[in-house]
Amino acid sequence: MKILVTGSAGFIGHHLTLKLLRDGHEVVGLDSLNDYYDVNMKYDKLLEFGIEKESLSYNSIVDICYYIFHKTR
Repeated sequence: MKILVTGSAGFIGHHLTLKLLRDGHEVVGLDSLNDYYDVNMKYDKLLEFGIEKESLSYNSIVDICYYIFHKTR
């Protein structure tokens, strides 16, 4: 199942994404990459999932996901 996790580079979103991936789901990670804490650390977390920096249309992402977990601060 394809699931969108907003805030996927943050603490909660990162752990939620790990859990969903371990459970066999396909995860689309979305993060604003704000400077609440070190942006490079956020990029490193995303790279753990094989996610590279991309610019995508939010609407196109939402249309292909079955569930959305909105985990932002």
